[in-house]
Amino acid sequence: MVKFISTAGAVIAAMMVIIPAGKTMAEDRPLIWAPSKNSDTSYAVKLGLRLPNELQPEAGINFGLDSQKGAVVNTPVRFWGKVTASSIQTPAYQLKRDIRVNLDAVTGSSGAGVIMSEKRIASEALDVELSRQYGVRYDGGTDNWVGEASQSVKVSRSGTGTAVIIEARALDTFKELAGGVAVEQKISERLSLNGRIDQTTNAGKPTSNIGARYTFKW
Repeated sequence: MVKFISTAGAVIAAMMVIIPAGKTMAEDRPLIWAPSKNSDTSYAVKLGLRLPNELQPEAGINFGLDSQKGAVVNTPVRFWGKVTASSIQTPAYQLKRDIRVNLDAVTGSSGAGVIMSEKRIASEALDVELSRQYGVRYDGGTDNWVGEASQSVKVSRSGTGTAVIIEARALDTFKELAGGVAVEQKISERLSLNGRIDQTTNAGKPTSNIGARYTFKW
């Protein structure tokens, strides 16, 4: 594992060398640095590089520190990469399709997938967003490959900040199907409330939850 991490670090360092310096580098912000605090005992940082070209390739590593009672400390390490296959943006329409890969250096699990997001202005008051995800992942613990797919439609009213989301998912290589309905209400620029109901074919009763989300940028 140490050798693997050292190799990945060498690759990232090489990417830094080939990125052209100057004004373009400052404008495109090629360095990715995103620390986060998940809880009082869990911290993480996302490090990586973004190349300033049409495909917008990104690659990097996630380091984490999760300390629990009993002096148990977990240090998750995950490598990731992303390439933008297509990107369209107009005043009334947006489309983005990404190809992503990741590797858990501790467990040996990995995954790859395609994420597509599409947003259009349906009317002066309504926006419609369509998201699709198709992927396959390898579970290093069970030595199994699993396929997954999901799709969601979000209809939002820009004037009130209210949104309704309908989701459908296929899990465990289509052995389990799931669906859900969610409602979001934006209170302010950073604060929003949400509630959702989910149902899976393997569960007898639907599950529901209500929560709030507060976001900010470093």
